[in-house]
Amino acid sequence: MGNLSLSAILFYGGSKMANAFEQIDWIGAEALTHMEDSLVIAGMCAKDKSADFNVKPNGYAVGDTIGFKIRPEYTTEEFSTVTVTQGIRESKRSMTIEKHFDITVALTASELAMDFENFSDQVIKPAIYSIANSIDVYVATKIMDGQGLYVSDTLLETAADMALARKAANIQQLGRNRFAIVDGSLEATMLGKDFFNQAQIRGSRGEDTLATGIMGQVMGIDWYSSLNFDTPTSAFTPGTAAGTTDNTVATDNLIGNTVLITDALGAGTLKVGDHLAIAGVKRPLIVKTAVADTTLTTSIDLVDPINEIIPDGAAVTVIGTTHNYTKQGAIFDGQSLAFAMPILDAPEDKWSTSVSSNGISLRIVKGYTMSSKTTTLSIDCLVGAFALDSRKITLLASY
Repeated sequence: MGNLSLSAILFYGGSKMANAFEQIDWIGAEALTHMEDSLVIAGMCAKDKSADFNVKPNGYAVGDTIGFKIRPEYTTEEFSTVTVTQGIRESKRSMTIEKHFDITVALTASELAMDFENFSDQVIKPAIYSIANSIDVYVATKIMDGQGLYVSDTLLETAADMALARKAANIQQLGRNRFAIVDGSLEATMLGKDFFNQAQIRGSRGEDTLATGIMGQVMGIDWYSSLNFDTPTSAFTPGTAAGTTDNTVATDNLIGNTVLITDALGAGTLKVGDHLAIAGVKRPLIVKTAVADTTLTTSIDLVDPINEIIPDGAAVTVIGTTHNYTKQGAIFDGQSLAFAMPILDAPEDKWSTSVSSNGISLRIVKGYTMSSKTTTLSIDCLVGAFALDSRKITLLASY
């Protein structure tokens, strides 16, 4: 980020290059620079997953999928006379290329005659900013796959509540580079609180927040806001079921299983998307299949495979039960989300270039279309995203 724009450094014969449309490689480099600078939510991801896709000669398309293994967890035993052998059971997730974003512009004689700076301002930058916004909107939807959930009726309104949200995220075992993203409403709440913007509390960062609205770092977390955060349009009503785990059968509730086995639950309900808290387990599990009456329920379908050891007889409860809540943000780290932009194949009958840097790839194609009698410039890219480690994402919700 922060790279000098090509429009500021490219010269020809002592003046900026005319007929910029002809410089397809320069257009690609300029577009890539602005794309890297424009991504916000995607910029918080582990972008290196593009390399996992660029392994075959014929390229990729929407629908292609690659699986990723999520590390297993073990129980440390204190050795006495005999070791306890534990199997290696891995949880798996997959990333699918789901989007093919494209902007194709019909160019008139006016654009064809522009120098590079004007061509960048009129064509390249607006197109890239639009594509970057679409990518961020798409990637933001994957945040909702997070397993962690912190619900509060005074969400981030006090330093104490922010500390509790941080505690909930710490339980998810985050790395050092920690991010938080909130929607516009929650940002306004935070910026209006003295503990967040007073200089005597936050030092120089407090001055920046009050003077410019920059949120900055608080409690070891870099705070950002984005209108692209996927805030639900209506509050969620969680289920009311409660019970205990049942590991009577040796193959039940193991890491990698997609069903949670319980003793018969009491009267209640389970909703799709409910987050289940299990006593003695760090991270919640997410319900995949709704149950209208849990009176005789002994198994619960899960969105994600079990990824840590489930104790026997542990209490199972629904987080936020008896309340309606709205998800307004999330805390995660740089390895929680991942996205990939595989390189697209070059067309045989058009001038084109493919550019790639830090996992971001774009294809630029220019040419004359006989059927429509127009000259066009196309900028497109493939995009896939997923929660690389949903265990590390803690959603922030308010009653």
